[in-house]
Amino acid sequence: MTIRSLRRIPKAELHVHLDGSLRLKTFLELAKGLPAERRFPRSLDLRKAVVPRVKGALESYLDSFEYTIVVLQSAEALDRAAYELCEDAWSENVIYIEIRFDPLLHTEDGLSPRDVVQAAVAGCERARAALGIEAGLLLTALRNESTERSMEVAQLAAQFRGKGVVGFDLAGPELGYSPTEHRAAIELAHDAGVPVTIHAGEGCCPEHIKEALDLGAARIGHGVFLFKAPAVEQRVAELQIPLEVCPTSNLQVSGFMKGYADHPLKRYYDLGIPITLNTDNRLMSQVDLTHEYAAVVRAFSLSREEVERIALAGVDAAFAPPPLKATLRERVQAAFDRLKA
Repeated sequence: MTIRSLRRIPKAELHVHLDGSLRLKTFLELAKGLPAERRFPRSLDLRKAVVPRVKGALESYLDSFEYTIVVLQSAEALDRAAYELCEDAWSENVIYIEIRFDPLLHTEDGLSPRDVVQAAVAGCERARAALGIEAGLLLTALRNESTERSMEVAQLAAQFRGKGVVGFDLAGPELGYSPTEHRAAIELAHDAGVPVTIHAGEGCCPEHIKEALDLGAARIGHGVFLFKAPAVEQRVAELQIPLEVCPTSNLQVSGFMKGYADHPLKRYYDLGIPITLNTDNRLMSQVDLTHEYAAVVRAFSLSREEVERIALAGVDAAFAPPPLKATLRERVQAAFDRLKA
């Protein structure tokens, strides 16, 4: 399939971070408008600060968020960032998007966590009204922070369930931070009927994928290192747990891939594991979803039927109400049917 056809097919994106997907122009504008006491040093190259080196450890990749989070401390900035991300996704025919972020990181200027969530919801609702894109939020807790904070995020997800929030996420650095430490928050989300996805096996630690399954995760964020744990890999296949694959981001932080063809996603696909394609961080990785599809198509010489299966997996794995998922699936299916005609 060509870049043009990949851009035109309806797509779902399930793994994209709000504070990792600002437009560079917007980030620079918001940075310029910061109060003098919080402005970045003039000696700092802001472009380089938010676009990390091509390859490096997950922890160094995450350093870039220190800069974007600083400029997302007002309701106006959060609303704008959510709207513009939806608009960018809509421009490449993403018809459904789940945007994730940790609301507790955006309270430095006096917003309450509820204010933060409401601002991001407002941006998504503006995009839905203006563009027709369906958007929902995943509230993210960080595994390197306290269980009290993860509980607070889970409580927020429960409070906003059905009001713009579609799920709960656990993210952050992996080494030394087991997802099981946040069992109480995950169980709170489950009890409230909030779907759960967990970052696991992104830059290391395949054992965290097993822990995520044991904790009842409905999806796995990344799961790159799943092949290192064959028994867990078989379990993921049997349970049909979708993987939220982010090819370029995975290439940047995995440490073992020289190119897209080294990504184990095709191995997982051939095992019958549902594979969804996502950008992770459009700013840090300098990609859009069409790029990720094209990179994978080229690397593995995927057929149109294989691309269709991946696109439909994105819809099927969404934390959206069944009627909406059925409508989205029909739109994707119809687009591929037209390609076959």
